[in-house]
Amino acid sequence: MKPVIKYAPIFLLFILANCAFAQSGLPAVNSTVNRQNMDLQMGQQTPLAMWTFWSNNNKSTSNPEYTFLVTMLNGTKKEVNSRIYVDAYAHKSYLLFIDHSLAKTDTNREQVIYPEQTVEIARNLTPSPSEKHAVITSSPYYYTGVAKDSCWMFKVISGSINVYSLLSEQEGKMFNPKSIVGIQLNNGPIVQYNEENLRAMIGDDLDAIESIQWKNYLKAIKIYNRNTEKTTKKE
Repeated sequence: MKPVIKYAPIFLLFILANCAFAQSGLPAVNSTVNRQNMDLQMGQQTPLAMWTFWSNNNKSTSNPEYTFLVTMLNGTKKEVNSRIYVDAYAHKSYLLFIDHSLAKTDTNREQVIYPEQTVEIARNLTPSPSEKHAVITSSPYYYTGVAKDSCWMFKVISGSINVYSLLSEQEGKMFNPKSIVGIQLNNGPIVQYNEENLRAMIGDDLDAIESIQWKNYLKAIKIYNRNTEKTTKKE
């Protein structure tokens, strides 16, 4: 049966809640739909708010198609040219592999790959020689998303607070903060990206707290990471 590629926000609430926290043993998101809609209006980064954003925007620009190197559980690797889709019925992210060696009438031509079938997926970010100002390296550089039960998680910011995204965009022109799903203090557990968890991590960093007051959570993280780095260097 072909996967249903319809974005139903009420179902996607559950996939994103389970995605970031199922393997770490954290509880799923229990907020009501009314609270989620309020969070969306207030700019909160809840699962429903995030996927409402992606559903209402052009998928070709916010979630482009890339070639991913997929490492399966048995260690085999395959290249898959796909977007990162969401199966609203299975409540999981997936890649769609099209085997062009098979006829279009063959039911095996389209194959769905779910996170639990994989160890990781990775996108080759090595510049091609034809790119302007490209720095050629001896080995390719891959941006890896580790399989976490219902999705793949890509580390988009590293520091005292690490930030994880559902999509494979690094911070820059294509990256949108609404794709952030998890945060991690040092090597601790990955927890949901929300104000409560962020305040617990930031503690008494007044500069970062000020940004939280303005609901600019990503700026707060960057300030905290910068201040922590400065303190570490002084010691």
